[in-house]
Amino acid sequence: MFQNYQNIKNILENLNITFNEIEHLESHSCNDSKKYRSELWLNWLGSKNIVFHCKWNFYLVTTHWDKSIKARNFKREFGSKDIRFASQDEINSIWLWTIGSISPFGFDNTLIPVFVDTEIFENEYFIFNPFVPTKSIQIKSEDLKRIYENMANNVKFFRHSEEEFEILEKLN
Repeated sequence: MFQNYQNIKNILENLNITFNEIEHLESHSCNDSKKYRSELWLNWLGSKNIVFHCKWNFYLVTTHWDKSIKARNFKREFGSKDIRFASQDEINSIWLWTIGSISPFGFDNTLIPVFVDTEIFENEYFIFNPFVPTKSIQIKSEDLKRIYENMANNVKFFRHSEEEFEILEKLN
């Protein structure tokens, strides 16, 4: 957990990204994080980072905290309709990540594909837990783009609304 946290700080520093960090009560969900953040900061866009499991492959999907993501939308991209949320036990078998404080970047696994909701970039700031359930970090959404451009992982973006779902290879 703390190695990943340090990885995040190193990425931010190496890319000269300004960030704010707060400490709060331990959060176990997006709603907990939002509550604690709103008590301490302006309430900017917080993240939801979901690990999907499909045919013993794992995928990280990042969106904003109150958006529902339907696994079936990814069936073409993942090559199966048998997609589900990964359990904490499955996540523990590979990484030391805790559901509720998974970060959108900063992990050592370059094999996990990352899918990012383009709606995130419509907001000035983005807030996430850095693998530590008692911390949140705020960065500019534009800086998050730079982070994804520098990741070794396969990063794709998606547009998601009630009527439409589309995978994009790059941001426009």
